[in-house]
Parts: sequence; structure tokens; C-alpha cells
Amino acid sequence: MVYKPDIVKKRYDNYGDREWKRLEQDANGVLLYEVHKELLLRYIKKSDCVLEIGAGSGRYTKDIVDICSELTVADISSHQIEFNKQKMKELGKFDKIKAFHVIDMIDMNIFEDDGFDNVVCIGGPLSYLMDKEKDGVRELLRVTKTGGTIIIGVMSIIGAFSYYFNEIVHEKNLYGIDAAKWALDTGLQDGIHYPSPKQHYCHMFRSRELDKLFSEFNVEVIEKSSAGLLTMVDDFENARLAKVRQEDSEMWDLIVEKEIEFTKYPGTLDCGMNIIYVIKKL
Repeated sequence: MVYKPDIVKKRYDNYGDREWKRLEQDANGVLLYEVHKELLLRYIKKSDCVLEIGAGSGRYTKDIVDICSELTVADISSHQIEFNKQKMKELGKFDKIKAFHVIDMIDMNIFEDDGFDNVVCIGGPLSYLMDKEKDGVRELLRVTKTGGTIIIGVMSIIGAFSYYFNEIVHEKNLYGIDAAKWALDTGLQDGIHYPSPKQHYCHMFRSRELDKLFSEFNVEVIEKSSAGLLTMVDDFENARLAKVRQEDSEMWDLIVEKEIEFTKYPGTLDCGMNIIYVIKKL
């Protein structure tokens, strides 16, 4: 359960622009993107000074910069920041961004206290912090103004179990039932109880864990959402959503509309690929 920033950094240094392509070209990724974008559009105001931490190659950066007054972009991976810069230059948005930083979210001391109206931390950076989760939330709150909002997303254990079912069964045969039970009981891939050579050490959350985590801070949870709910139409090996997206634009538009609607229902909160909370600093 120990946070290993060098492993996270290495993973995303070698990730290229796969996240950009996934959220733009892959049907499952597009559904994740549309839910997150809808929340960004509702909670970021034109006058806001925004920090995007865990920005990756910039799939959301390109949207945030158009809906706020000032945007600072940060990520733990220098390679991801370089991809982000390249994408923003290609889109003619580079000069609109105040600064790019390579930093770890548990130590953002380059930023002053209460410096941002809105902090965006989506795609799962919190899921990598393991025993440093509270430190991460504390830093997010420190740099956010009182009354400001944080949009924060994590990986979902129930969504991951559903989507990667075949792979999880395969890995059970490799590592044993105790490893599978550990991962599903705790949501943790820690390299000890779940010895995958991929070194994807992360915490896939249940919403009740987020409730408990945020209850320890002076915040108000103002919205909860799942994301990637209808990705469960597919599994790791199928492409039914992609087929609809390519062949039936009318149906695809309806799927996107219902993805955004259904992810707001309390009963679907844990069922998507991601869980998103919007919290206000009190």
C-alpha cells in the first residue's frame, strides 16, 4: 500500500499519447470523456483561475482552457507534459495556458495557498497515491480558495471488475484465488498481495471509501457521478460500442445522451469505470 511515485512516473513517461487517443477515438473512452466534459462545463466559470493536476497529454486541457480565465497545467510525468504542450501548440491553444509544471500532487509547494478557484484532478491521480491519499487531498485543498471547487475522479473497483472480468479470471489462474479476493475486497493492486508484473499499483475505489475520505476534511460534497457506465456494453475483447459509433450516428448520439443522464443516478455511482466527486472547500 506504499505510494511509489517513480513507478507512476515511469508508467506515464512510457505512455505516449495513448490517453489522448483513447478518449478521442475509442468508443469507451469517448463516453468517459463526455461525462467528464459535461461536469467541467457546469462547474468551471469563465472568471475562474484553474489548476489541472494529472493533466496527461491534454485531452481535457484543450476544453478547460476555453472555459476559464486562467489555466495552469501539471502532471507527474515530464513526457506527458511535453505531449500536452505539443497538442496545445497544434490546436493553437498553447499561449492561452499560464504555465506547465512537472510536479507530484502530494507536494505542490510551488503553488501558494488558496491560489485557485477550481482544481481539476480527473482520470485517477488519487488512485495512485495509496497510503498518501490524505496527503493528496490535503494539498488539493490547500491550493484551492475557500468556496472553490475540486473536481476529482478515481478508478472504480466494481467497474473494473465488470469490464476486465476475463482478464481478472485469467490472473486468478496465475496468482491464485487469494490474490483475486484481495483485489476485489480492497480494490488494491499493491504488488504484494496482487503480484502482477505490470506494476500498475493503484487503489480502485468504492464510493463509500470516498465518502469516508472526504468526511475527514472541511468540505461539502456537492455532486457525485459515475463515468463510463455504458462501457459495460463491451468487455475487454469486444467492440459493440465502436460498431454503433461508426455505423449509426443517431443511436450513438442517444447513447452519449443517456451515458450523461444515467451516470448521475445514485444507484449507478459505483458501476462505471470511474467515480467523480465535486467537492467545495469550506
